[in-house]
Amino acid sequence: VTEEERAAELKKTKTIPPVNRLAVDIVELEALRKSVEDFFCFCYGKALGKSTVVPVPYEKIQRDQSAVVVQGLPKGLVFKHPANYDVSTLKWILENKSGISFIIKRPFLEPKKHLG
Repeated sequence: VTEEERAAELKKTKTIPPVNRLAVDIVELEALRKSVEDFFCFCYGKALGKSTVVPVPYEKIQRDQSAVVVQGLPKGLVFKHPANYDVSTLKWILENKSGISFIIKRPFLEPKKHLG
């Protein structure tokens, strides 16, 4: 999706007359984002061999895109924080969860804490 398409889409949603419908859309969008974020954290934890959810280091993955591979996303869709996806992409991700997985090629090491 280009910036122009996104701007056009935003303009359309801002011009929807019923205010209540827009409020529902925003609530639905936030719920979808939260669901996708939870799912990504589950996948990331699973890829690390943990049975718990692990926060996804989105910024680190953006900087070093070869460290983590996300399989199962549509061709051309770049992995990023769910807040950056539109409603249709979020719904697609949730509808296709079974085909999406993370592969950790190089784990991100936390910097060692220096004593004293």
